[in-house]
Amino acid sequence: MPGFRELVTASGLDAVTEHLDETLVLAALRDVHGLSGRLERVASEKDETFVLHTADARHLVKVGGEGESAEDLTLQTAVLRHLARTAPGLPIPVVRSGVDGADVHDIAPLDASGPRLLRVLSYLPGEPLSGSEADPAPFGGYHAQLIRALAGFRGENQERTLIWDLRHLGALAPVLDTVDSADRMLARDVLAEFALHVRPAGLDTQVVHNDLSPHNLLVGSRGALTGILDFGDVVRTAVVFDLAIALSNLLEVDAADPWAVPLSWLRHYLRIRPVAQEELELLPLLSSARLVQRALISSWRARRDPARAAYVLSHASRDWTTARVTFAGLDAAAERVLAESRR
Repeated sequence: MPGFRELVTASGLDAVTEHLDETLVLAALRDVHGLSGRLERVASEKDETFVLHTADARHLVKVGGEGESAEDLTLQTAVLRHLARTAPGLPIPVVRSGVDGADVHDIAPLDASGPRLLRVLSYLPGEPLSGSEADPAPFGGYHAQLIRALAGFRGENQERTLIWDLRHLGALAPVLDTVDSADRMLARDVLAEFALHVRPAGLDTQVVHNDLSPHNLLVGSRGALTGILDFGDVVRTAVVFDLAIALSNLLEVDAADPWAVPLSWLRHYLRIRPVAQEELELLPLLSSARLVQRALISSWRARRDPARAAYVLSHASRDWTTARVTFAGLDAAAERVLAESRR
């Protein structure tokens, strides 16, 4: 299994990416895509993301970080095109090729330490589910549709090494010293339970989104799904990991019942895509593991790249608190998950 440093490098997190001059990005868009307009920068984890406002449309513009590989971006493009064929009813970004027919163009300046890969995608309307009043539960059904549509996907680099793949949770042990003692103890306990009970080789696997959250789902004015975003973490891994990631993003420790919304999401998911009982039993532990994974990686990244610290830490601000509550009630939560699957 890869170690922490190998995971960091393979996941494109080793480099601290400097912002490109926006005039350079605009010139590249004109030259390779025939597009011109006004750029609006959007906060992102490791790449540079913009909305391009043209005279009659909007486009999503992404420029890869200095550590991102062309192979990873090619995988994302292949996944999006596969979904356009297998699930045309799902609102997925459409890849716009350049005037030369290529999907990716290196626009790095001469003094850059690595490539800066430009892509243009369709802009999807709506607001994030996370900030809307829409009920998240029915979106579990869309999640299951996405999994079914990806089941037959085969592509180069789908077995990529990715730090966000839960199978590599144990490799985060070197990061434990970057957090305070109480969080360190919790992380050690979660890593130990994961190592004891989770056998990734025996789980159902396929290519999955691997980062489905209310931040990556868009809804319209009536709460209908208008977009599924951010396929940057797609990888072939355990399907139950992907489900646990979604559930972990729905846990709310301030609610009277922190598991109410995740279980409702699961109910809609299971109506379309069944999950084996032995995998269902793992969901509370895997959800805790995901929260600890994100908290540890975010802590490390904030120190590594202070310019992006606020964005990176914003998505992990409640992870330690949520993981502590969730981990303390694993058995009761597992019983509720199984009960939900029998409804």
